[in-house]
Amino acid sequence: MPNPILKIKRGSGAPVSLAVGELAIDQLNKSLFVGTADGPLAVGGEHVFAKKTYADAAVAAEASLRSTADATLTTNLASEVTRAQAAEGTLTTNLAGEITRATAAEQALGTRIDNVLSNVTPGSLDSLSEIVTAFQAADSNLNGAITSLASSASTGLQNEVTRATGAESALGTRIDGVVSAATALTSRVSAAESDIVSNASAISAEVTARTSAVSAEASTRASADTSLGNRLTSLETEIDGGTY
Repeated sequence: MPNPILKIKRGSGAPVSLAVGELAIDQLNKSLFVGTADGPLAVGGEHVFAKKTYADAAVAAEASLRSTADATLTTNLASEVTRAQAAEGTLTTNLAGEITRATAAEQALGTRIDNVLSNVTPGSLDSLSEIVTAFQAADSNLNGAITSLASSASTGLQNEVTRATGAESALGTRIDGVVSAATALTSRVSAAESDIVSNASAISAEVTARTSAVSAEASTRASADTSLGNRLTSLETEIDGGTY
């Protein structure tokens, strides 16, 4: 006669109670339970062990997140480099403009000196006092022009130095922020990778241990089923534990 079919308790969701050693299967969550003195204990199934697909999905999600963050960081750095180059170009242009202005001022000063000298009537400087007076007047005009030129050049240079210093400070701050963000991202990604590796190792070890335990239990159960089948050869009925 064929071996009888043995069915354990079954239902949807975890069983509320089981006799010690009694087995039950949660058909909804695909989990196996055994009764203990402390109540039903989950010993196998999808809700007990993480699937390999779960670990793969976690690794893929972290890889995608890191790739996106790397792309954002690269874009930000490229934008910062472009902005810095533009600022340097503006500074170079402004300095060139200041040099041009100073050169024009010097030429204008030379022209004014030439005009002063051209206005001296030949023969009018026929005495030492007249020569001294003429030179003092020319010297006064020259000093005024030089003072005005020096003041203008000093103000323009100071303004440019102030602007360049502010631009360099702002650039340094933005670069520091980008470096800090990159460091934080690297630390977070490294920690996440470490956690995933640790979890994957633990899951693998647990799966191996559970597989060995289930294999041993299956072998024991097979032997027990064979023995029980031999004892029940005279029975034609199906033993059913019912539902919970």
